[in-house]
Amino acid sequence: MIKDFGLRIPQEVYSFFTNPGGHSLILRGNAGAGKTTFALQIIEDLSEIEKSYYYPTRVSDGSLFSQFPWLKDKLDQWLVSHQTSSKKSNGHGHMVELHREGLGTLKGISPSRSVTAKGHMQVSIGKDLGEIESLYDIIEDRLPDRTLMVIDSLDALAERNGMNCVKLLTAIQKDIVEGYHSNVLCVLESPEQQLDYLGDGVIKVSLGEHQGRRTREIDILKLRGTEIQQPKYLCTLKGGKLQSFGYWWERNFQASRPWASLPDIDTHVSTGIKDLDNLLLGGLEKGAVVLIELGTGVPMSVAGTIESSLVANFVAQNRGVIWMPLRKASVESARNRVISMVPKESFDKLVRIPELATNMGSAWSQSLMPIEGSHAGSDLKWQNITYALQSAESPYLSLIGFDTLESIYGGGVMEQLIDHLAAMRRNKGVFVGIVSPSTSSTQRLADLSTVDLRIERIGGTVVIYGEEPFTECNAMALKEQEQGGSICLTPIV
Repeated sequence: MIKDFGLRIPQEVYSFFTNPGGHSLILRGNAGAGKTTFALQIIEDLSEIEKSYYYPTRVSDGSLFSQFPWLKDKLDQWLVSHQTSSKKSNGHGHMVELHREGLGTLKGISPSRSVTAKGHMQVSIGKDLGEIESLYDIIEDRLPDRTLMVIDSLDALAERNGMNCVKLLTAIQKDIVEGYHSNVLCVLESPEQQLDYLGDGVIKVSLGEHQGRRTREIDILKLRGTEIQQPKYLCTLKGGKLQSFGYWWERNFQASRPWASLPDIDTHVSTGIKDLDNLLLGGLEKGAVVLIELGTGVPMSVAGTIESSLVANFVAQNRGVIWMPLRKASVESARNRVISMVPKESFDKLVRIPELATNMGSAWSQSLMPIEGSHAGSDLKWQNITYALQSAESPYLSLIGFDTLESIYGGGVMEQLIDHLAAMRRNKGVFVGIVSPSTSSTQRLADLSTVDLRIERIGGTVVIYGEEPFTECNAMALKEQEQGGSICLTPIV
C-alpha cells in the first residue's frame, strides 16, 4: 500500500505493516536514539487502518505524557496499563482458534490447539505469566481484526518474567504473528543484532554526527516481503514526533499559486525562502557576500530552486538582479523557470543575464547583458550594472553560478571580482556565489564571505547548515507555502 509523502515514517515501514498477514519488526538502537518516538509514530501513522496498543515496560504513564504531551489524546486507543486484566471479553461470542503453543512453552506446559469462545479462557497450570498473557488477551479480543502490538521494551518484559528475549520473541512470533496474523513491534534496548534472525523486519535507529552537528538515521536492515527503495533515512524528533525524510527532491513539484513576496526588514533582505530567512535571523544583511557550497550528490534542482526563489523575490519587489545561472543555463531556460512565478514583463525589465557578445548572434533578448569575457571586473563594473538595471530599484542582487563564471574567466576569477564585491557592499547590494565541489574559487570566496551556507546530501536527504553563522543541520523538503518559495527546512534534533 502506498501513501502520500505526508507520511512521517518511511514508506517502506508503512508498506511492511499494511501487507497481508502478520509481521514482526525489531526496532533497536542505543539509548536516546529515538526508538520510543519512532514506535509511537508508527502507531500514529497506522491509526487510520488498524487498532494499535502500546505497552511500556520501563516508564510510567506520567513520564510518557511529560515527554510526549500529544499522547494524552491517544490514551484510550494506544496505551495499555500494567494492570491490564488477563481476562478480556468483547462480548461478541465469536468462536476463534486459539494459538498459545509458544506461550505454553514459556509457562512450562504444552497445550494443544483448541477452539473456544473468545473471552472465555481455560485455566492452565504452569508458570504465572499474567503480564504476557494479558497481551494475548488483547490480541484475541480483537480477532478476527488485525492488531498492532508495540512492546517497549522486549528486554524489560523478558527480564521481569524471568526469561531470555529469544524464547519470548519465538513464542510471540509463533502465536501472535503466525497464529493470529497480527503485527508486533518489539523495541530492544540494545543495538546488538543477536535477535535479528527472529524478526520479519529489522530497523536500527542511531545518533550520528556530520561536521560537528547532530544527525539521526534510520537504517532499514530487513523487511521481509517489502521492496526497500531507500535503505537509509535521515530523521528528526522535533516537537516530540518523528519525521523521516525521503527522496522528495526527485518529485516533480509545482507550486499552485503566483509568487507572494516575503518582506524585508530594515537591515536585511529576504532570500525568498521563509525558513531560510529564519535560519539566518532575518535574511541576508544588506551588503552581504554570501557563499553557498553544494556538496557531492546534491541534485541540481535544489540549487535551481534556491536561485529561482532569490530572483523571484527581488523581482517581485521591483529590484534589479544580475544573474549568471549555474551550468551555463541559457537565457531562455533560466527565464522560463522564473516567469512561471513572476510576470515576464517584470523579469525582462529587472533581470540581466551576462552572455558573451560573441555567442549572442541573432538570439537577442531584453534580459541579455553582453560581456566581452576577458576580465570579470571590467564586465561587471558598477557603471555597467547600473546602466543595465536603470529601470530597477536597489538594493541589487548579484547571483553568480561559479561553474559558469569560471568557464568564461578561468579558475583565478576571484581576484578579478574584488572591485565588483566592493561595489555591491558599498551600495548595500547582496552578492551570492554558488559553488560546486569542482570550483577553484571556493576557498578565496569563503575568506571574503560574511555568510557561508553548505548544502549536502546525507543518504537520501538534502540538508543545509551554516558555517557562518553556525547552525545545526536542517533537512530540506518541498511544501506549498503561503509566501515565498516552496522550500521548507526542519531542524535535526
